[in-house]
Amino acid sequence: MVRKNKENSTNKEKSIYYDLKKFHNNNSDALYSNQDFETAGIKEFNWITKRTQPLKAYEKNRLANGLVKILLKDELSDYTLSNINKYINLNPIISYYENFIKSFKDSLEFNTENSKINNLIRKMIMESNSSEEIKLGLILAPICKIENIKEILSIFSIHNDYIFYVIKAYEYIGKCNNIIFELAKKSTGYGKVFCVMNLSPINYEIKKWMIEEGSVNKVGIPELLSSSMLSMDLLEYLENFEFDGVEIEVFAKSFSMMLSDYGLDEIKDGIKTCDKLVEIIDKVNGKIYSLYSVISIIYSIEAILIDDYKTKRSHSFFKFSNQVKGIIENCKKICKKEIWHKIIEDQISNENIESSVLISCSEKTNYQLKKKEFEIILKRDTANPLLYKYAFSVGNKSLKKCAFNIGLKNLPMNELLSGQGEMRIDNLAYEDIAQICFFIIIKYSKYEEFPDKYKELNLRALKSPLVETRIQAVTNLQRFREEFDSFDKELIYDVIDGEMVRAIRRTLNSLLIKTNNKEKKYIEIKDNMHIEEHTKDIYLNNIYVAGINYIDISEVYNKLTEGNMLYLKREINNEYDSNAILISTVDGYVIGYIPKESNLILKNLMDNGKYLYGKVKEISDDYQSINIDIYLSYKDIIEEITGTLSLLSVERKFYLQ
Repeated sequence: MVRKNKENSTNKEKSIYYDLKKFHNNNSDALYSNQDFETAGIKEFNWITKRTQPLKAYEKNRLANGLVKILLKDELSDYTLSNINKYINLNPIISYYENFIKSFKDSLEFNTENSKINNLIRKMIMESNSSEEIKLGLILAPICKIENIKEILSIFSIHNDYIFYVIKAYEYIGKCNNIIFELAKKSTGYGKVFCVMNLSPINYEIKKWMIEEGSVNKVGIPELLSSSMLSMDLLEYLENFEFDGVEIEVFAKSFSMMLSDYGLDEIKDGIKTCDKLVEIIDKVNGKIYSLYSVISIIYSIEAILIDDYKTKRSHSFFKFSNQVKGIIENCKKICKKEIWHKIIEDQISNENIESSVLISCSEKTNYQLKKKEFEIILKRDTANPLLYKYAFSVGNKSLKKCAFNIGLKNLPMNELLSGQGEMRIDNLAYEDIAQICFFIIIKYSKYEEFPDKYKELNLRALKSPLVETRIQAVTNLQRFREEFDSFDKELIYDVIDGEMVRAIRRTLNSLLIKTNNKEKKYIEIKDNMHIEEHTKDIYLNNIYVAGINYIDISEVYNKLTEGNMLYLKREINNEYDSNAILISTVDGYVIGYIPKESNLILKNLMDNGKYLYGKVKEISDDYQSINIDIYLSYKDIIEEITGTLSLLSVERKFYLQ
């Protein structure tokens, strides 16, 4: 990185400007190499994309006016520059630059000592080692018409820390779109994001570049897509250009990237654009990204259909229903072409092709990845959940073993087993994506496939920070409940002490409960036993389930939770109690009985055609105490009304409606 500190120096060798100028003169049009392209410019990026909390309007005005006041003092000296330096390092100019420009221009009209200001600006730009001073100087330079400004801007354009301010300076000067385009073509990192966001597609050359190359970058992809692909009339572009295999491949790559971040309804004429693209790909022999764009279209349409089904809404998308149906059929037809298998096979070793592209293409074309091929992909992208999902869902036994062994060897196991936490899949940060990979291994690996490692792995997984992984590990360990040795039990007791999620702690306790002398009981859940809650249901009583000590309820340890509905059924032939009432889950698993002292009135209600049900109120950590509320259902009243209406007319459904 360019050296930065808060001190100024007239020594050219210590000046950022002269450091960049020397590089610029020796490396014509090259970007400054001694910068981190993944971080340089990130402060400006976070501000303009509002990833950093923006200041309120009055705060921006106050900071802008404060800086202008320091700049336009009558006496300009090194002391003034020192004050400016302190001010802008405490309050970076990016957070209020627009307000500052307006305030400075307004104040400049009443200032007659422009030469002093100009000298100060040149000093900030050319002699400073402070990045913030240089940024301020670049903002002021075009306003004050500093000499040789274009040369200055050209020099600072090679560093991503300054290119945002360079672009703003060019925009102030005017007629700069072609200059920004030239900067964009050679830029990368956040510098490219700033260029593309400020570039206008005023001619075919720029439009073509923005569509085909505008979003190719390692950072800021959604913003690049929004400013390039998403802002274009892609349908017009597809209709007015003749594509060959190479050209459609370039377009298809950008288009599939866009669909990974944006929905079809966010693209202008999205359905028609997809239809046209599919038509072209069907005619032109593209490569793997042509196939992947077709698959991305299928995924995007499916996502809308699923979302509409869940939200029970009718999407405007469906006015194109016949066209959508045609697109899906054509996409599936394209995926069945024999050419794709060879194309996928040839791209396995290509490190520039993303794993998600290879996996999606393999799935949709029914290309069966060989173990060696899958191993190549997994070793270069070990922390990609999609690879584990593929191996355990559609892969054969050898692929599952490959994912299992390589994953446990190469994933950061110290982080994955760092201790119980409250991390959940829904709010995982991207840097924790390996947690998903480990979760998939725990959830989908089977004892029969890994008998030597299965128990030990799941015991270790009890210390995962991810809640879902711990829940699944406890579920997997239920099969070993009667087989734990003293070391296993000691580990489980230790995990119970550290477990902060009550539901998991309760299920962990269940692993240590002996059930070998208990009986498992099931009942058949007949149609007339099904009950739905109704607002007119009546609360009757609260009881503790009896008989738990004599019934094996191990199968509901990780399923029964507070709020679950329970069914009640008379057990007329019970040899110990003729009033006996069984309590079962909705799946028919018996967990106990209504206590004898509480069952007489409930029994009479049930024998007289009333429907009763229970709801779990509380469960103890060791499952030895289950408290439930008993309700009288409104179901029998509904049946009476229905029966009466059916007597009045054979058109029963008419009356019900």
